[in-house]
Amino acid sequence: MNIKDTIQFVEFDTFYSEYAPLSPYGVINKNKNTVFTNKKELLSIYNSIEVIVDFIRENSFSSDKIKNHLKRIALLNSLDKKIFDSSEIFLVKKLLVNFKGIDKLLNEAVKNELQIQFESNELLDFLSQDGGNKETFYLSASYCDKLTENRIKITALDKSLAEIKKERFQEIIDKHNFDFRFRDFIVVSENITGNLDCELVYKEVYDKTSLLVKPVFPKKYFDLHQKREILLVEEGKLEKNVLQTISKKIIAEKDIIKSYIQKIELLDTLFAKATLAIKYQMIKPILIDRNESIKVVKGQYLPLANKCLKMDTVYTPLNAEFDNKTCVITGSNMGGKTMLLKSIGFLQLLSQMGFWVPADVYQTSVFQSINYIGEDLSEKVEGLSSFGFEIHNLSNAIQNFNTNTLLLIDEFAKTTNSIEAKAIIAAMLKSFSQKENVYSFVSTHFMELPEFEKVSFYKMKGLNYSEYEKYYNKDKQYSLHERIKLINTFMQYEIIKTGNKDRTFDAIKIADTLGLNEEIIRYTKEYLSENYD
Repeated sequence: MNIKDTIQFVEFDTFYSEYAPLSPYGVINKNKNTVFTNKKELLSIYNSIEVIVDFIRENSFSSDKIKNHLKRIALLNSLDKKIFDSSEIFLVKKLLVNFKGIDKLLNEAVKNELQIQFESNELLDFLSQDGGNKETFYLSASYCDKLTENRIKITALDKSLAEIKKERFQEIIDKHNFDFRFRDFIVVSENITGNLDCELVYKEVYDKTSLLVKPVFPKKYFDLHQKREILLVEEGKLEKNVLQTISKKIIAEKDIIKSYIQKIELLDTLFAKATLAIKYQMIKPILIDRNESIKVVKGQYLPLANKCLKMDTVYTPLNAEFDNKTCVITGSNMGGKTMLLKSIGFLQLLSQMGFWVPADVYQTSVFQSINYIGEDLSEKVEGLSSFGFEIHNLSNAIQNFNTNTLLLIDEFAKTTNSIEAKAIIAAMLKSFSQKENVYSFVSTHFMELPEFEKVSFYKMKGLNYSEYEKYYNKDKQYSLHERIKLINTFMQYEIIKTGNKDRTFDAIKIADTLGLNEEIIRYTKEYLSENYD
């Protein structure tokens, strides 16, 4: 399903940016933008969100700790390999520690709903031989007796080498007053190096007037150093054997670990969705059979609702029950036709992306195809007009009419001549209404479209002009912002069922409010009176 244009049309990303999974697996899931088309799968997600919502409300402290565990989980490399290095084992242990922490914090309701159970205590204990079930991992000598012996020998050699260096440095200080304890070499004037003891220090030309002086260590030092190098090679072989042993244990449980990753991804996304459900007082969508109608009670289009909240303007939720699958929405510009389409599209995307919805009721079907057809919101196609782009998108959408399809058609053909545009819209309505799988919402400024069976007409209630006139003062010099706020204040963003012959003449009222001069307003009213009374 290609829903890029629909996502852009409904400004879905303004909401989706608030959806914040915390683990890398949850983030990867989010970035897929998955739209589910299986009703059973969606109902399962809704029910799981309900269990998580109850848990968060009843266990806020534990919820915060779980979120912290999710943040701490890192992305694993592939588990399908023969040997893991220390850094990869560390990431496996980190995942196990945090998943076990999550398991301890969840209640039985959530664990049963998501089938979460930590069952890798033996592996975690084996990875914790460096001292406790912490997120750290160190290739401890306790994994292998020979490794223990080897490291003891290396430690002893390190101590002997340090003692030899200390003694030699002191000898050099006593005889030449050169201090090499915190440096590898010293640059000195060639004038002061005449009596240097070559058994203690080595000198070489640094520049024209200076010499570089280094300490000279006894043969015993280099003999011990050579032994240490041999031990280090042996240590590397022993460590590789230990890594192979640990890797075998991880590989034996790789399918279980993969299942933990799936549970982490699921829990993380559900927690993020439940958090938004609580924030916006969302409810579960009601998924219906495709022969039933869409119904909305107090549905909120959050991108606009949040803008209105910031601007301290009134926002009217959507209330509508559509009795046919083909619905025509009429009304004045700025009256809310486009916002109605955006509201439906927004609520539908939420529903099919596995979210709850900000409404008292949202009853809808599950669509295999969700299409926005209107103004070109993407990059322009060379040689294709706005009308051509609409036709192109409509043609693509029609190819999916054998499956359940939702069409959101906004002011179709407004850039072509009105006679042909009206004819095409009429033809579309007739065609759509005959398709069992097609739900269409068509907003248009064209009035008196022909009637068809199974096509319903609705209009936006429009400007409450009587109330507006009580407040509006023509003599006041309103700013554009003030005029727009006036329109929003008295515009009734409500939908009412109407006939196809119903006319709406709000445009002249809006033009007047926005400051169009009185002469044009008067001539416009005269024309309407002469031709449409």
